Amino acid sequence: MDLTNGLDIILDTAVSEIRSLLQIDRCYFLCYLPHPSQPNISITHEARNPNLPTLLGTIPLQKSTFLTKTLLNQEVICIDDINSKSHLDDEMQELLMEFGITSQLLLPVKSNSGEIGAIVCSHGSGDRVWTNSEITLLQAVTDQLAIAIDHAQIYTQSRAATLAAQTHAEKLTEALHKLQETQSQLIQQEKMSSLGQLVAGVAHEINNPVNFIHGNLTYAKEYFQELIKLLYLYQQHYPTPKPEIQDFSEEIDLDFITSDLSKLLSSMNMGTNRIREIVLSLRNFSRHDEAEKKLVDIHEGIENTLLILHHRWKNSGIGLDISVIKEYAALPLVDCYPGQLNQVFMNILTNAIDALEESIVSRQSLDVNTKTTEKPQIRICTEVLDSNFVLIRIADNGIGMPEEVRTRLFDPFFTTKPVGKGTGLGLSISYQIVVERHGGILKCVSELGKGTEFSIQIPLESN
Repeated sequence: MDLTNGLDIILDTAVSEIRSLLQIDRCYFLCYLPHPSQPNISITHEARNPNLPTLLGTIPLQKSTFLTKTLLNQEVICIDDINSKSHLDDEMQELLMEFGITSQLLLPVKSNSGEIGAIVCSHGSGDRVWTNSEITLLQAVTDQLAIAIDHAQIYTQSRAATLAAQTHAEKLTEALHKLQETQSQLIQQEKMSSLGQLVAGVAHEINNPVNFIHGNLTYAKEYFQELIKLLYLYQQHYPTPKPEIQDFSEEIDLDFITSDLSKLLSSMNMGTNRIREIVLSLRNFSRHDEAEKKLVDIHEGIENTLLILHHRWKNSGIGLDISVIKEYAALPLVDCYPGQLNQVFMNILTNAIDALEESIVSRQSLDVNTKTTEKPQIRICTEVLDSNFVLIRIADNGIGMPEEVRTRLFDPFFTTKPVGKGTGLGLSISYQIVVERHGGILKCVSELGKGTEFSIQIPLESN
């Protein structure tokens, strides 16, 4: 809705509701127009008794001097009966009588933008006593009208500013140039953002085995205490076991404790090994100490990324449980920046998981039978192209995206994610890493309802 039209609706509603509430003959809005050559006052909005003639229109200048002065001075006019107001200005009294008004209440409206007007309540069938509560109510209404006028003024100014900005399109070129100058900073910032996500993921993965170990330690402690107590009893009564020892040995099932203790220690060892694997994967993924190109195994980078994101694509309680299908070809080592390339894998796989999560949540909100729908999956394929490029294709069977979104996918700061969940830099930075840093190709193919596929082509050898 246009805000100017919205202000008209607000004023129409205000005068109508005030007249109905106060049970008066007429309520109208005065607008003062401070034209340099000929200022005037107009009645722009009115609610009246159907039997009364309309007052809409401009009040003649020669009859509005006193009214103009009143508005400019922001004075309140409260007349219960014009015949008892001996001090009333002759011009004002004549104007009221001409309009058939016997009592009147006027409250000025002045906005911060300088617009001046007034809400006027009038009665034409005898005197009308205006109570303090009515005046207080109308003052609150005039305050709100002043705010509405300010908003309309701001809206008008913003539209003018927008039109002015459109006429200065050359400034966009300068802004783009500055953006190119800060690309290196953005890459570093995005990398730090990605590493933050990695740390959160690793913390999640570490939490499970640590809790597992912690839970088992409680039982291990109990077992040790019971074994020590049993040995102590044997020391007391050895060599001939007493019934007390025999009973306690049966109660705690010594054979079971002895065998299960070995299993507990083994499971704890598995937990610590899992922690070591995750930490090692994080180190291999981030590769802080590798600023130069080197020959690396692309599959290792993909596997490290999948391990770090494992907490996202496994069953997380909402039925995510994504299947990751790997179709790896035999690849030679690739001369690349491994840390940056891992960052690309992270951004694309994260987007794929987000798309599948959105698809699952949408189906659940629509109460669709998930058993009849396709299981969410991510397919990762690798191959060698013409002995010159390595091709990595990462595809999901999510909801896909419309063409207007796909064409803007690699634009800086463009995102379809909610505020706080996406910066709009991940795919833009990925494009820079693949195309500008490695001389490769990054493409996206997607169709609404048919999933999304990213293809990454990286030269086997650096230029």
